[in-house]
Amino acid sequence: MDSFLLRDLLLLKKEKKIYSFSLILISLLPLILLLSSSLANISVVVLCLFFVFLSIQEKDLFFFKDPFFIFLLIFFFYILVNLFFSTDFEVSLSRSIGFIRFVLFPFAIAFFLKKNDFKYIKLILQSWTVIFLLISVDLIFEIIFGHNMFGVSNTFPGRLSSILGDELKIGHYYYGFCFISLSLIILTFKKNFLSIIGMLTFITISLMIGERANFIKLFLGVILFIFFWQNFKLKFKILLLLSIVITTLSLINLNKDLNSRFKGQFITYLTNNGLTGYYYNSQYGAHYGAAIKIFKNYPIMGTGLRTFYNECNKDIYSDEKFLSNDSKCTTHPHQLHLEILSQLGIIGYLIFLIFILYFLIRGFFNYQKYKNLLHLSALIFIFTTIFLPLPSGSFFTTYGAIIFWTNVGLVLAFEKKKISFI
Repeated sequence: MDSFLLRDLLLLKKEKKIYSFSLILISLLPLILLLSSSLANISVVVLCLFFVFLSIQEKDLFFFKDPFFIFLLIFFFYILVNLFFSTDFEVSLSRSIGFIRFVLFPFAIAFFLKKNDFKYIKLILQSWTVIFLLISVDLIFEIIFGHNMFGVSNTFPGRLSSILGDELKIGHYYYGFCFISLSLIILTFKKNFLSIIGMLTFITISLMIGERANFIKLFLGVILFIFFWQNFKLKFKILLLLSIVITTLSLINLNKDLNSRFKGQFITYLTNNGLTGYYYNSQYGAHYGAAIKIFKNYPIMGTGLRTFYNECNKDIYSDEKFLSNDSKCTTHPHQLHLEILSQLGIIGYLIFLIFILYFLIRGFFNYQKYKNLLHLSALIFIFTTIFLPLPSGSFFTTYGAIIFWTNVGLVLAFEKKKISFI
């Protein structure tokens, strides 16, 4: 056999193995993320490396022609430059260099989904939905019995955490994979009553988790979902919206813990003390206040990635007006826009706004053209994440970033596809 032919056959076999392993890895990514952030991070890096290898091997460098990729690359290069203006070079180094994986990751997701048969794409989304539904069942179990199916409970009354124990971040995970799972259920069964049951169930579970910001994002996201999905008739949309509002208000009024978190700790306090009083009494307010001061001190370049905690602890950022002043300094300011402004400055923030606005506008017009529900679902998640001025996880840490960029990858994968695999 000709040596060149043998080489090509061996390479083809290798490529098939890489494709198969990548699809399995993508299918299990939501589960891996729950089990271990470190393992999830490794999975993302592996997918990126496979993506780069196959793109070069097949001479399919489509992403270099994508303006969004160019914007992301500019953002990454700015982060690298910003590293030399960081108040702590060593602290910022790994996170700054490591951001390259999130430049490549969404395009890796798009690459593997676009390159494969519709049946494999369906299997991946079904795998994600099954994992999401299993977590939903576990959360329902925790609501009823006070602990998850493994007998583990968290130590925070009125909060749910599923398999994450005392890490109170399952709400963001639930919100991050809710819309895509809901879409697949709707597209698979094509039954309006299942749509109603699904939406009400997911909203109820999200509410019971007790993470107010993530619930509000999911709640508003579902409203946008109903509004934009054109297969729902107007009467059906009104019925859904009324059902959602009535269910939410009823649960808040009937459940003691929810009543305390949503009414007592927020609405009642806000009514009695005003917005200013609530701001200064809130731990989030203390975070925000420190981030704003840091931005004012470093308006152009910020202090560098991962520097918020060290910078915040300096005496110049103390403010006794905040009742939570002593606990204001955590790893990040818990608000996406303030995180970018304080750590990357106004230049980094403007670059961020440009690529996000471009992405959302492009996504909206593609949805109007192709009417892909899966594309709409991921787009809604990104929109509600970015434009609601609510508390959030860090934009740069593994857990939140993987959820965010996975949804970006789905938008890229489905933006010019009609749904033809259901």
